[in-house]
Amino acid sequence: MSGHAPKGDDAIRQTNDDATISRLSAANLGYFHDPFVKYFVRRPSSNERRRSPLMNWGTYLRVTGLDELVDRFLGISVADEQDPSSSNAIETAKQILVLGAGSDTRWWRLKERGKQPAQYFEIDFPEITSLKIASIKKNEQLSRSLGTIDISSGGAELHSQAFHILPGDLRTFHPSITDALVKSGFNKDIPTLILSECVLVYLDPSRGDSIISWCSENLRRAVFVTYEQILPDDVFGRMMLRNLQSRGVDLRGIKEYPDLASQVARYISLGWDESFSVNLNDFYNSSVSSSEKKRLTAIEALDELEEWRMLLQHYCFVWAWLDRSKSGFTFRSFKQL
Repeated sequence: MSGHAPKGDDAIRQTNDDATISRLSAANLGYFHDPFVKYFVRRPSSNERRRSPLMNWGTYLRVTGLDELVDRFLGISVADEQDPSSSNAIETAKQILVLGAGSDTRWWRLKERGKQPAQYFEIDFPEITSLKIASIKKNEQLSRSLGTIDISSGGAELHSQAFHILPGDLRTFHPSITDALVKSGFNKDIPTLILSECVLVYLDPSRGDSIISWCSENLRRAVFVTYEQILPDDVFGRMMLRNLQSRGVDLRGIKEYPDLASQVARYISLGWDESFSVNLNDFYNSSVSSSEKKRLTAIEALDELEEWRMLLQHYCFVWAWLDRSKSGFTFRSFKQL
């Protein structure tokens, strides 16, 4: 094997392994509850299993911020937005679509809490989905929770009653992936959450825009939640890009959408009703309670506070929503995070 960094798609696929090990590190230390991530880690060394405090705190914010947005979506009833106290609120079936899902364990974590949606779809490269499905097959706890499963496409595709893994290249989202989704039970008429966790930023801007546009044009009630890097042009941002490029990873979309304002404008211009954004530094300051901050410090103290704040300013949550149904499903609870 050569010592050169992988390039292109291989380098992007490698980021899944890095993110999974980071989640395992933080979960093992008690930052958050995820008893499932260990089943998707491919034998890292003991050094790899323990990330730095800076990385563990960052992973904690990434996971808990996305969890909060997903929980808000799953908790909304059609009449809630007009009268939250109404006894006539209609519980509507919902679905979640995860772009570039990798080894994410969210479906199992939701099911453990009895919060899983009616349908859950994951998309990723076939090389990634094959490995994930192999891990599911090997582990009785994971496979038993899915019920009867059907595996096809040479082991790269999985379907169960409520959980689906589809192989695909997001650069060909429409029509190849969208057609496969519909054939698998994806329902354009029910409330849908699309989750993109460090995914769109790897695509050419036009490719990412086409995904966002297809969703706004074809879904009746939807939320689009994105987590990715911003601010490529300051000192820290340039260093961040150099570090990623040394590993063969290019953030193709970051120059087109470099800050919070441009991220919000992207969704509005592509057909979404409203959009909001927050960087992780502001999320930490405003949404993490003082008692929770004390708990985190008890797990691991942060020494590099200046680097911590700089890092958080270069990552953001962006969320947008639309309602074409005129049902009152207006996502008012999403205006702040």
